[in-house]
Amino acid sequence: MPRPEHSSSTPTSGTRVRKALGGGRVRAALSLGIVLGLGAVGTMAAWSDTATATSGVFSVASIDLQLNNNQGNPAYAFTTLNKTNMMPGDSVQAALPIQNKGTAPFSYTMSASATGDATLAGFLKVTVLDAACANQIIAPTALSTSAAKPIITVGRNLAPSTGSETLCFRVALDPTVTVASQNKTVNVSFAFAATTA
Repeated sequence: MPRPEHSSSTPTSGTRVRKALGGGRVRAALSLGIVLGLGAVGTMAAWSDTATATSGVFSVASIDLQLNNNQGNPAYAFTTLNKTNMMPGDSVQAALPIQNKGTAPFSYTMSASATGDATLAGFLKVTVLDAACANQIIAPTALSTSAAKPIITVGRNLAPSTGSETLCFRVALDPTVTVASQNKTVNVSFAFAATTA
């Protein structure tokens, strides 16, 4: 008599293989999802930004030396410094404001040159005094028609825009002047030169 057939609950080897393969696919899919998730996070972190700085204004300073509010070009007419019919020992003096009307500080020097009779020029001496014409600043210097004579050799400083000082210039005829200088004339020019301090 044939034996009755019984169903076995024990999974066959093929079933186990299929389940194992199916589980592998799930795990692979999950792993792939994790990798994609990490990749997305890395992409979102790649932010960027920019910034710009703009400079201020650049400008060039100016030097503007003036004599009694005059540019001195052409030459300022220093007409208060003149004297005719001078006698030995005579002198004349006049004050002159020197100003810095520019935007940069500077120091200035000054030289004097003479035109006219060369002999008489050697007997004329220039002295620089303070604004009151009382205190000597620069000792007497004889003039010359052959070359400019340095008078103010050490630079005098003036602040920008409002810097100003008044100096007194005295021209004296040496008492030892000779008779040969009678009726001779001389003109004097003062040249001021400013450089940035």
